[in-house]
Amino acid sequence: MKKSSLLVSSFKKIVTYVSVLLLVFAVGSFFPNPYTKYKLKLNAENFYTNWANNLGLQEPAFSYNNDIQFVAAVRKCVDWVNFETPRYERVPVEMIVGMAALESGWGTSRFAVEGNNLFGIRTFDQKVPHMLIEGRTKWKGWGVRIFPTKCQGVKFFVELLNNHHAYEEFRDIRRRMILWDQQLDPIKLVRTLKNYSTTDDYAERVIYIIEKIRKQEQQSGEIPIETKTDAHVVPPVKPKDNNK
Repeated sequence: MKKSSLLVSSFKKIVTYVSVLLLVFAVGSFFPNPYTKYKLKLNAENFYTNWANNLGLQEPAFSYNNDIQFVAAVRKCVDWVNFETPRYERVPVEMIVGMAALESGWGTSRFAVEGNNLFGIRTFDQKVPHMLIEGRTKWKGWGVRIFPTKCQGVKFFVELLNNHHAYEEFRDIRRRMILWDQQLDPIKLVRTLKNYSTTDDYAERVIYIIEKIRKQEQQSGEIPIETKTDAHVVPPVKPKDNNK
């Protein structure tokens, strides 16, 4: 009798364990947690990103002669970069446009015009193509990087935010937004770039430009730009120097 009771008790425990396992499996299958969904999305996006990279799409031209055309050209360039970049590594378009406009004086700075550098990105390697700030004729440990095209500069900027240790907070906040299926918020994300500039109100300046462009586009709509060459159009005003 005692042995029979033990068998029944053991059988009940086994049934309970199996039931719990089946329940967990069912819940995980039909209601996966955010992290599981995130990992599944990463795998899918990596597949399509590799596919996009293998297409060998041509880099878009980048021409402008006013602020509105500059914004349109940057957007077009970001679209090209994003097509070949997984969603979890993308940078909000408005954030890129705002920073490019601020850093380059809407594409009129010497670094933007002569070096295709819209973000004042520096290099500490003298072998990398670079230019020096005005008034300096010798290498002093750093220079402003020169890019083959402005779109290549945008692509490098995205890679910088994705890989440099100084922007870990940016990547953490972006990861959380993606994990919870939230739209990437350029306002919140730009506030994480405390190490990008020594200017205390840098984020507020970028946000001001973002909001200014939003208002402008709400009033007039996005104005498309048609370009046929990759050469920039020299602005009618004298280029401003950007000493970043």
